[in-house]
Amino acid sequence: MQGNDGTTASERDCGNAAETLCFQPVFHEYSGQTPGEYGCGGCPDRAPACESCTSAADKACNTVKVAGEDFKCKNWEWKVDKFVVKETSTTCKRLRDTPTKCNMPGAKADDMYGILQGGCGPCDATAKTDGKCEDCDTAECNTEISSEDSKDSDKDSDKDSDKDSGNSSAAQLSALFLPLMANLYFL
Repeated sequence: MQGNDGTTASERDCGNAAETLCFQPVFHEYSGQTPGEYGCGGCPDRAPACESCTSAADKACNTVKVAGEDFKCKNWEWKVDKFVVKETSTTCKRLRDTPTKCNMPGAKADDMYGILQGGCGPCDATAKTDGKCEDCDTAECNTEISSEDSKDSDKDSDKDSDKDSGNSSAAQLSALFLPLMANLYFL
């Protein structure tokens, strides 16, 4: 494959029949293809975003990658003391067989956490395990951060209300039972 980009490149033999090394622009999942050329030989020095491959004698390896349908994900930014959704969404680029994925800050993300690819694509495994990132699998699904702190405080308040209701039930029972015992004692 030789040419300026995926739309004008065409499959042609290299000038040297023994040449099997080819180069092409890089496609980065969720952010798209870098600008560049397709050609014979190793990556040119002027093409930093380039990948090379080894072709078979009868088939070029540097074929145009088939893109899937673009989708959008919400982007996030740190403001004052928390992450908030930006007004504009990010357009995400993917290959045909790449799943739709969006990411967002997790409950434990702080001001040092960096949003990945404008919200496009999955979380880094470590950030996800650490609770700093969450991901989802539909377009613009990354709209709300689940808060473990609020879940924990809800559980604590439920426990407190159970204790209070237990105490008030015991107080009501005592208020009824004590006068009854006093009357039985004096009889």
